[in-house]
Amino acid sequence: MQLPGLVIGGGIAGLTAAIALHQRGIAATVCEAAPHILPLGAGIWMAPNAMQVFERLGLATKINAGGVPLRAIEITDGCLRPLLRTDQARIRQQFGHGTTAIRRATLQQILLAELDPATVRLGKACTALAPDAAGVTVTFADGTAHRAAFVVGADGIHSPVRGQLFPGVRPNGTGHLVWRGMSAVALAPRFRRAIREAWAGGLRFGFSEIADGVVDWFAAVPGAFGSDRAGLLGRLQAAFAGFAEPVPALLAAADEPAIIRNEVVDFNPLPCWHRGRIGLIGDAAHATTPYLGQGGCQAVEDAYALALCLHRHPADPARAFAELLRLRRAKARHVVRTSRLMGRIGYLSGAAAELRDLAIRATPRWVSERQFRQVYGLNY
Repeated sequence: MQLPGLVIGGGIAGLTAAIALHQRGIAATVCEAAPHILPLGAGIWMAPNAMQVFERLGLATKINAGGVPLRAIEITDGCLRPLLRTDQARIRQQFGHGTTAIRRATLQQILLAELDPATVRLGKACTALAPDAAGVTVTFADGTAHRAAFVVGADGIHSPVRGQLFPGVRPNGTGHLVWRGMSAVALAPRFRRAIREAWAGGLRFGFSEIADGVVDWFAAVPGAFGSDRAGLLGRLQAAFAGFAEPVPALLAAADEPAIIRNEVVDFNPLPCWHRGRIGLIGDAAHATTPYLGQGGCQAVEDAYALALCLHRHPADPARAFAELLRLRRAKARHVVRTSRLMGRIGYLSGAAAELRDLAIRATPRWVSERQFRQVYGLNY
């Protein structure tokens, strides 16, 4: 009897991988280091590439019902005048889906509900991996050990699995912080069902509905802004005071203790995502900055593509991981590099920012939408 697989990490990548594997008759257990899966985090945007995967898994309708399908994505100046706009109706015509904004915790619960509770084990922090010709022995911090036919490292940017496979890889800091929160604010009709990200003065502020009367937002600031939580909300309000409404209203309604701090980091894409029967997906393999809104979406793509590869090569996990790399590496690299570029462009200030705004406004819409389509298309 063939050993089951183990998926290390119970986030979006790991849960999606388990669902996709189970739907193809591949036994796999999710091992999550945390003792409880709590409703943590703010919102997340599931772009058309991820929504196409969820459609194939039979989950798109549930995710759209649990979140807010969006009608537009805009980059604006500080007065919320558009610089760039994508019409999600046209995107939806081509790909069957637009972008859906949803609470991260809601998405995680939708994914968890698709799995047999017996296949999700909590309090299982991976400490060692010992591969051999027949499988992998995985040791956990609680002293237990499990045998698996293959191991999927879906354990995030600070992945312990990656640390054992590629110990020299370290995330790169960018010198910027992103503060994320949710505010109970009723947006004006023109701001509803849309993502808007405002660029001005070397600062960025993005927001979108994730439920009726609940707005997810982020404030991206230089590291010099300070990471101290004392007086945080007041500093944010002062920094973004010149931005147009509803930015000040969203900050005024924020719950300061619930604001989440994220350092903006990534790392250069790995030339290889696996060693034999052990492979990486999502941020563990190709962490990206958040400026394309693609971190979670690329993880979802990896998870589904991996299940396809393992289904094609059930007796040879190493071959399946190698095929996953061939399918996904070029796009993952494109996302990492493009997101970095978007990061640099968005933080410009002064005369450089004025030139940027003029250039973006002068760019035909079809050019920018073609770039988005390159990310939204699937090749499997």
